[in-house]
Amino acid sequence: MNDVLAYTVVALSGAAVVWGLVTAAVDKPPGKAQLLFAALVELVTVVQSGLAGVRLALGFRPVETATTIGYLLGIVVLLPVAWLWANSERTRFSGVVLAVAALGVLAMTLRLLVLWTPAA
Repeated sequence: MNDVLAYTVVALSGAAVVWGLVTAAVDKPPGKAQLLFAALVELVTVVQSGLAGVRLALGFRPVETATTIGYLLGIVVLLPVAWLWANSERTRFSGVVLAVAALGVLAMTLRLLVLWTPAA
């Protein structure tokens, strides 16, 4: 797992959390820019998970392999589901949905950084 890419995901996810909460606080649905930003966060997340998956396929074994694989798959699923929900139900709570999904990606990425240590 590339640390720079992982911390990029953390930073972008953090920005998405704040943006989603601000959108909800001002009682507006997410706009196109916010949805595009969520798509960007998803793209970076997919690249990160893909690179980590390649390293796993090449033989790298973290301390908890099954948990690591679960997290790598989970972070790829969260944002698209929230994006579809936020795009189809255009209310102020759509921003909260995007914020919660981004917070999940942020937390899971931080956990992946902890898990991504080689097994002894």
